[in-house]
Parts: sequence; C-alpha cells; structure tokens
Amino acid sequence: MVININQKFSNIDNVSLDLVKRFIEPYKENCKYLKQARFQFLEPTDLSEKSESRNQEIGYMQADFSIPESCYIADTGHFNSVEFNICYNQLFYLMIAYLVQNKLFNAMADWDLETYKYYQLSNFLISRFSSVFRKPINSDNFQGTLSIHKYSTRRNLIMLKTSCAFYDQNDGWAEGDINIAVLSPESEKSLNETKEAVVN
Repeated sequence: MVININQKFSNIDNVSLDLVKRFIEPYKENCKYLKQARFQFLEPTDLSEKSESRNQEIGYMQADFSIPESCYIADTGHFNSVEFNICYNQLFYLMIAYLVQNKLFNAMADWDLETYKYYQLSNFLISRFSSVFRKPINSDNFQGTLSIHKYSTRRNLIMLKTSCAFYDQNDGWAEGDINIAVLSPESEKSLNETKEAVVN
C-alpha cells in the first residue's frame, strides 16, 4: 500500500517530546534517529469510508529523522535497509504510544501507557516485512510516515497491517509494508504459567 503523504488532514497534533523520549528510550543514544513527530488525523469523510471494513486508518504518524552516522557500519552515503528497519520500529512504537495514550485504537482499548511500556519490546513481533527503495534518501535529514490501515483480533492476538514511507526534500523515497503480531498481556501470562508448570 502506497501512503499518500500529500492528502489533507482534519487536524495535526504535535507529539510531546516526553512521549518521544519515553518510547525511544530502549535504543542506544547513537541509534535514536527519530527526533520529533506529529499525528495527522484523516478528514472525517475519508475515515467514514474506511470504517465499514474494520480499517483502523485513523491517521498517520509523521516524524523527522536524522542519522548523522551509522551505528553499525561506515558511512554509506544514503539511507539503507537496516536504518529503514530501525526507523520503522521507532515510528511504530511512537504511534502505538500515541494511540494508547489518547484511546484511539479500539483493539488496545484496555491498555494504558504503563502496560504498553512493560510489553513494548517483548510482545510486538514483526511477522512480515517488505521494503522498496525508489530513490536514495539523504540520511542526515528526512521524514517518515506510518499508517495502520487494517487490524484483526483472534483470541489473545492482535494482527496489524501497516505501511510506511521515508522521504527527503530531493524526492528520495523508500516504502514498505509490515505486518505486526501483538501478544496481549493475557497471552504472555499464560505462556509464563506454562513455562513454570514445565519447570516444576
């Protein structure tokens, strides 16, 4: 799915730097590529058209990124696949934090920020990842946009279909489609109880 980054939005809300810092905190200092972000709410007409198909595309999370130097390799001179993955993860973690904080995501309506923070790293799993690089991106200064465009639930599992794009002022462009499996706190508890039973 190609994200339309030029569409109109009904409202744009700057994400607090405190929220950014809290949910980018797991990364080492030289891997904190996401600098600031904003949530872009879709126009009501667009939202109503999508609601019948359980489409959770409430809006987009857009962020500013900068990678002064790679954290794992000598400078390649452009945005690469490893950096794509890292930036996607940071953008995704922040989007979930914003949705949970503002009670915008029905599938996680019973989550709060404390619960999400506790399970942020352990319960969010990439089940499918594909990316395409259309034109080289200047990694010193670029932006990214993420959309959760569909979700489904089954027992203690939430499946998310997401799309993202990264781009710069010189028409650099990369895009991807990523599926995420979210284990609910209940499923984690059941797994731990099973492990304890096996050990005992």
